[in-house]
Amino acid sequence: MKRGDLDYQISDQGISFFKWKDNRSVHFLSNYHGNDTYKVQRRLQDGTKIDVTTPIVVKDYNGHMGGIDKADMLHAIYDRDSKSKKWWNRLFFAVEEMAYVNSYIAYVEVRCEKMSFLEYKRCITKGLLTKPKPQPKRKGRPKSNGDEQTFCAKKRRKGNLSVSNDVRLENRGCPLANIRVESRTL
Repeated sequence: MKRGDLDYQISDQGISFFKWKDNRSVHFLSNYHGNDTYKVQRRLQDGTKIDVTTPIVVKDYNGHMGGIDKADMLHAIYDRDSKSKKWWNRLFFAVEEMAYVNSYIAYVEVRCEKMSFLEYKRCITKGLLTKPKPQPKRKGRPKSNGDEQTFCAKKRRKGNLSVSNDVRLENRGCPLANIRVESRTL
């Protein structure tokens, strides 16, 4: 197949399968588009322009894709997919990279500033590293400002026995030998 060639098949249910040759073969599956085509001018490496026949499904895809191809491109450029023995490490870094890419695309659309993706990642990383850590909350009673009276510890009360020592210690020792035992340690 040469560049611009189109091969298609339409099923009985109305599903169209397209194989279109651009720089590489591109495959599309659609239940909305027919076999309509249009001409697009493409620039070659030497600067000359040529007309390339393109199916309508490619035009609709390019017009409505949002930033999907751009996100894939940015993810591929600065991908840090390193091997790890722990499967969740790779998953975590892939999700983190996806968050970087999506936030960069949103940032560029809102700010309209020229900033490379690498500069953007560096700014975010620097911002996260230089952010001051929050002070941990102190547990317990808050400190007084000095205006209030200082809290006094309770005074220990001396033992106030309701029974006198003679009665309290009456059952101590051996009653037959009439010997009093003063300590109970072994």
